[in-house]
Amino acid sequence: MSKDMTIDEIQEYRYRNNPFAKLLGIRTTEVREGYAKGEMKVEEHHYNALRSVHGGCLYTLADMIGGGASSSRGYRMTTLSGDLHFLSPALNVDILYCEAKEIKYGKNIAVYDVAVLSEEGKIFAKGTFSYYNLGKKWQNE
Repeated sequence: MSKDMTIDEIQEYRYRNNPFAKLLGIRTTEVREGYAKGEMKVEEHHYNALRSVHGGCLYTLADMIGGGASSSRGYRMTTLSGDLHFLSPALNVDILYCEAKEIKYGKNIAVYDVAVLSEEGKIFAKGTFSYYNLGKKWQNE
């Protein structure tokens, strides 16, 4: 008999089975219903030619943490759209932090406010991400 996964089990599964997030060093550090926090330690391979963290890394961090927040309600979700505004270059930063807060959780679509920031709270990027509910619960088989 299948049993619904806990929030922690879902996040562990998502991390263990996401080689791209692992490659970038993205970690989810806190999850509760409708909310997630995470971080990414900045390394040499994250930089662009201007020596700021590449925008694709910021976007991936935002999408991954937003996805963690959307999955916190126990259903498998997939990204529907993401609109991220780059507000400041991520220069001279050792760790990027990300926070996703639920705006709306509907029957099929969930929407999150997501920010990528420094430890001091400087916002590098901010946006809105939408996720589609695939209608399948996260379950231990």
